Amino acid sequence: MNKYNYYKILFYVAASWNWFAGIMFLLISLLAPDMTSLFGMERPPSFVWFHLVVAMVLLFGIFFFMTSRNLEKYHDIALFFVVEKFIFFSLPFIYFFLNELNIYVVLIVGVDLFFGVLFLEFWMNFNK
Repeated sequence: MNKYNYYKILFYVAASWNWFAGIMFLLISLLAPDMTSLFGMERPPSFVWFHLVVAMVLLFGIFFFMTSRNLEKYHDIALFFVVEKFIFFSLPFIYFFLNELNIYVVLIVGVDLFFGVLFLEFWMNFNK
């Protein structure tokens, strides 16, 4: 497989991951809100902030999908994708060490770190 097709697939898989994770977390919060205890968190009085984060996850999925369709056009914003993925990994990682989240959250957002590294490689090496 050539690099161009690899990058297209990379962004399509990243979009799929974001959509899967976003939909799953949305469904959990709506259908089984007490499951937050599985992640070491108390049930919040309102899920508005959680739903805003889920909306951003789903929105970034759309951005990743758009990038998979036109690598040249969206190459320059890939650096924002790198930052987003590193933030989505770093903050839960910090909160894990503050003992406010458990290891399950870190494992889930570990996927974001993986994509962040791959997006960085794309941003640095892809020639328009």
